[in-house]
Amino acid sequence: MLEKIKVGLWIPPRKDINKTIDVDNPAGIDVKIHESLMKYLDDSGVEYFEDLDFRNAIIKNDQVYLGSFCMSDLDYFVWMGDIDRSLDSYHLEVLRVLEMNVEVHNSFTFYREATDKFSAFSILHNHGVPVSELYLVNIDNVTAMEHLFDNNSFLLKPRRSSWGLGIVKIDAFEQLRDIIEYHPKQYYYLEKFYPNDLADWTGVTVINGTILYGFRKKSSKISGWKVYDRNKTGGEVDYVEVNKEIEAITLKIGEVLNANFYGLDLIKTAEGYKVVDINCHPGIYHDLIEELNLPIAELFFKGVPLLEPSLV
Repeated sequence: MLEKIKVGLWIPPRKDINKTIDVDNPAGIDVKIHESLMKYLDDSGVEYFEDLDFRNAIIKNDQVYLGSFCMSDLDYFVWMGDIDRSLDSYHLEVLRVLEMNVEVHNSFTFYREATDKFSAFSILHNHGVPVSELYLVNIDNVTAMEHLFDNNSFLLKPRRSSWGLGIVKIDAFEQLRDIIEYHPKQYYYLEKFYPNDLADWTGVTVINGTILYGFRKKSSKISGWKVYDRNKTGGEVDYVEVNKEIEAITLKIGEVLNANFYGLDLIKTAEGYKVVDINCHPGIYHDLIEELNLPIAELFFKGVPLLEPSLV
């Protein structure tokens, strides 16, 4: 018999779907799904350690400790929960060091890139993925954008925003100029706005290389031209079948960014589909999983070997 691997987990269960998901309430996995994940691990016989909230860990040299427990002695660490995604995030530093000795799902590398819209989209542009046309400018060179507004509108976005918050549609260069003068920053990130019908908007959820489903947000999560969730509760979706074009785009992004769990938002434009957002905490919806009879636990731990009961 092969030696059992050691798997660490931080997957806080979400007991109240109406409660805001944020750093203080990081749970994003429905408690019913969480139960099925734990049962799968129990049946597998794998040695696993629950509730390893790495946000509270300390770093000593190249080792990560949570109390007296050395997380760096794990073989795998699987996590899904809301963390601080800022550029100087302590949580990301812990993941970075943990990744030196442990295979982490999702990895520090993926999470760092994917939570930064400019970084992720510039990488995807380099690999020929159809994402929005993007610009990074500062107060000294913003006038170079002026002629682009003759026939286009743009979206001014925080690089690390989520839930549709803080995104401003700008239809005239003078509006951009005034915003920059009102709120000086080191730089400004903009994406070209593409006219589209939100009836064609598609979200996609991917777990370890498998597209679970497509979905579309209900009207309660739509505000004007964008998907918007001020309360950060998620959900409220209808099932959408994923076509071949979206499937190809989706799986290529997973390969380029080396992602385990991710979601995408796509719009349909005159140029074809465009990816407008990458989500590091994809929509794992219990009702859709039940309706489609998906083996969610098997798929969720697919990236960790020797979990199938027949192999342990």
